[in-house]
Amino acid sequence: MEQKNISSKEFYELITSANTSEINRISNLFIQRMALYLASVMKANDETAKDCAQQAFEKVYTKIIEGSITEINDIFGYLIRSARNEYLMILRKDKVEVPSEYSYFSGVIGTTGDEIVGSIYSEEREKLLEYCISKLKKGKRTFFLQVLKFINEKDKDVAKKLNMSHGNFRTRKSRVIDALRDCVKNAAKA
Repeated sequence: MEQKNISSKEFYELITSANTSEINRISNLFIQRMALYLASVMKANDETAKDCAQQAFEKVYTKIIEGSITEINDIFGYLIRSARNEYLMILRKDKVEVPSEYSYFSGVIGTTGDEIVGSIYSEEREKLLEYCISKLKKGKRTFFLQVLKFINEKDKDVAKKLNMSHGNFRTRKSRVIDALRDCVKNAAKA
C-alpha cells in the first residue's frame, strides 16, 4: 500500500480541484487505511470495515464540498474517528434483529421490486432462497430484510431512511443480491 502522506491543506485543495483520478487514488488509499484500522483495532470483519470506511469518506468528502468542514489539522485522524463512529452505529443497529417476515421472497433475479417479486414462482425456489438468506452473515441478513421493507421505493429514498449515502446503499444492496444469487445458483447445482 502506498504510504504518501498528504496534509489537510493538500487534501482540501485536492477535493476542491475536481481532479477525479487523483481524488479516486487518494480516496482508495484512505479507505483502505481506515478499513485496516477498523479490522485490526475495532475487530470489524473486512466487509463491514470497508463499508464503514467508504461511508465515512463519503460523508467527509460531502462536507468538504458543501463547505461545512473548512479547517481540520489532521484530516486522516478525522477520517479515522468518522469511520470508527460509523462502525459503532452499525454495532448499535445490529443489536435489534429485523423480523424475517419477508423471507418468503425467492429468486433474486433483478434489482427492482417488480423484478424480485415477479421472480417468485415455486415453493422450491422459496425454500432455496430462505436457506440462502439464513446463510447470510447477520449484518447482511439484517440489511437485506430492511431493504425488503421498502422494496417498492426508490433506492435514494430507502438510503435516506437507513441513514446511508445513496452510493453506499447501492453498493451494499448489490453485494447482498450477488451473494444471494451465488448461493441460489450453487445450491441449485448441488
